[in-house]
Amino acid sequence: MLDFQKHAAFRSVCAVGCWIAVFWLVFGFFDLVSCFGQDATSSDGNSSEFVEQNDEDLGGAIWREPNVDSNNENPLRDAGARELSNAREDFVGPKTTRYSYELSRLPDGAGQFWIVYDISPYSRRFPNLKEPQNSIVNWILFDSGKDFWRKEPFGVLSATSERLYVYHNAKIQRYVSNIVDRFIDPTKRDVSFSVKVYAVQNPDWRVREARDLAPASVTIEGNGADVQAWTVDREKLPKIIADLERRQDRVVLTDSQNVVPNGGTFGWGSSAPKKTFSRDFRADSSVPAGYASDVSSIDEGRRIETTPLLSIGGEVFELSFRYQATVVERMKTFSMRVSTESSPRAQLTVERPEIASCDISGKISVPRSKAAIIDLGMVPFVGGKKESENGGLVESVSNIVSSKSAFYDVVIFVDRLN
Repeated sequence: MLDFQKHAAFRSVCAVGCWIAVFWLVFGFFDLVSCFGQDATSSDGNSSEFVEQNDEDLGGAIWREPNVDSNNENPLRDAGARELSNAREDFVGPKTTRYSYELSRLPDGAGQFWIVYDISPYSRRFPNLKEPQNSIVNWILFDSGKDFWRKEPFGVLSATSERLYVYHNAKIQRYVSNIVDRFIDPTKRDVSFSVKVYAVQNPDWRVREARDLAPASVTIEGNGADVQAWTVDREKLPKIIADLERRQDRVVLTDSQNVVPNGGTFGWGSSAPKKTFSRDFRADSSVPAGYASDVSSIDEGRRIETTPLLSIGGEVFELSFRYQATVVERMKTFSMRVSTESSPRAQLTVERPEIASCDISGKISVPRSKAAIIDLGMVPFVGGKKESENGGLVESVSNIVSSKSAFYDVVIFVDRLN
């Protein structure tokens, strides 16, 4: 009986030992796999390890330490990210800054959320525009300010020709939704506007028209802007334009294409022959002249773009506009002595350009029953061969001025046609 009890106890101890061994093998195996997975990127002793960060703003992202050794293998491949695209696999990473490519969620502390807007109907309406989405994006950026999207709370505004991507709170999404609806509204596709742009040498054109002009508010951003605006009764606008047409000092910038559809962005531009000049000289015995010149050039020109857009109810329309110009007013010159074998006392003329430029953007809101006039002030202006910004829609300008740089008063007239 005692021997039987001894044998039973022995068998029990063996059974317990076997179960302990099984558990040790199973859990030891998983621990080993885990260790290999964690150390996969540090097997060479040089690659950085991943460190889990409890940072709510990063959505639980995994930081990677800087890739100090530029000769290291691609860290994304080392991390086992085989499913990544070829472009992402080519990414090596910063040398001094921690980074993460596994951001699990975007900051949403201010109630931000994603909306993707389908803007393909708008893009199909204007196939000649290279980047039609810019009309919508630029409208939003003008209202919000470009800095708005670069500061807290975190937000995203990006677009392709098919989609507009916006990540922000409900207030901003409501605003964006309203703008997108105005650009795409199918019930307003047949609405168009007359937009005419003139440049005159003397800003006294409005002396005769003063009694018909009612000052209007215009929102402006840009350097060197001195913009004024007026509303005028629609039936009086043709007379004002006719008076301007009779002036000898006027240049018509939109004489062949001045009908702009609702929401469309049309541009008119002009460029002058490239100005080249020598800005420096140095002795160089390897060339026949004995010296080499540092030649540079400047592209002179101007461009104006306009986008008219009806409100949702149609009782008001807005016109956004942008004028850009770069001109060389004159060349400052001075003499530089360059000693060469053939001419030890050679005097060469160095030229330095005096450049005038401006970039003015603005927007005006006009009641449906009125037309509007926007005066950009005396801005840099240059004449030359006319170029269309919309694939040949604009023909050559009549009464073109010489390529000499000048300042002109640029005036925009806008009226709804239907």
